[in-house]
Amino acid sequence: MDRTENEPLDSGAVAVPRQEFATSPEVVAEADGSYLRLSDAEFRARIQNAYRRMAACDLCPRRCGAHRLAGDTGYCGAALKPKVFVWNLHRGEEPPVSGTRGSGTVFLSGCNLNCCYCQNYPLSQLHHGTQMPVGQLAGALVELQTKGAHNINFVTPSHQVPQLLAAVFAARQQGLHIPIVYNTSSYDEPSTLALLDGIVDIYLGDLRYTDEAVAMQLSGVADYVQVAERALIEMHRQVGDISLDEQGRYVPRGLIVRYLILPHHTGMAREVFGFVSRRLSLQTYVSVMTQYFPAYKAFDPALGIWRKLTDAECDRVMRTWSRSGLVHGWVQDMGDNGGA
Repeated sequence: MDRTENEPLDSGAVAVPRQEFATSPEVVAEADGSYLRLSDAEFRARIQNAYRRMAACDLCPRRCGAHRLAGDTGYCGAALKPKVFVWNLHRGEEPPVSGTRGSGTVFLSGCNLNCCYCQNYPLSQLHHGTQMPVGQLAGALVELQTKGAHNINFVTPSHQVPQLLAAVFAARQQGLHIPIVYNTSSYDEPSTLALLDGIVDIYLGDLRYTDEAVAMQLSGVADYVQVAERALIEMHRQVGDISLDEQGRYVPRGLIVRYLILPHHTGMAREVFGFVSRRLSLQTYVSVMTQYFPAYKAFDPALGIWRKLTDAECDRVMRTWSRSGLVHGWVQDMGDNGGA
């Protein structure tokens, strides 16, 4: 989802929250995925539950009712089989995810949002990708582990949770043991997230908007804010906050909230940080992303997001963050991919 290089919070001229960075060269502690502790019977029950819900699909808040078990596609563009664009080692995620060896990233095709500025629109909106059997996807997960990945990172998975569960279960039988990352827009159904409790170790959840009208204009959904906030609360309930162990390494478990700064919409930052501090925790890690550039349909001047961010917009968000009470997180170096 996000191909960014993350920099320490105190790297810029504006005062921003400070945090204890990993002091060990290893960066991330080695740990097995939580799913290893789930019984085969419980795992199978969750898979069956998830697949049943595709008969009249209600896996995501769209509740489009598509008969995906019969091969019909939902609003998201997905049907019965897993549909994958690419899988590879990715080193541009947040430090607890990328570590030193990279994250085993699986870019899934389709999406339950319709973001006019999506930088991954060929797979999310145009649905490029390949349908494959669950067994093939399971093999890809094991392959990523063999290549040294710290974790398996499912990108835009909300509409393919049954396939995700089935692939992890099958891969577990082939020796998969590294943690699972759920990398999401947060337009997720809490009852679907509940199926992932004890399976997902790290949630990378966006909070893109705090204004429903803006969400409707830019992502084609009228209830994003209430849905995403409810979903983030459930994610935090499951995994809590990222922490450091006694050796100064990130423990691969917890929620990271991502906030992408959009041109002309920096006023939402106050509500984003306020939600995290009040409804989640002052210890929750936040990842502020400045890499926005116009893509897909964003060049339409009427949308107001046709340009990159300015230094002033980024500074405004950093100042808001510094007053929020939040103490942990990262900000992308604007000089890499963002900036005017």
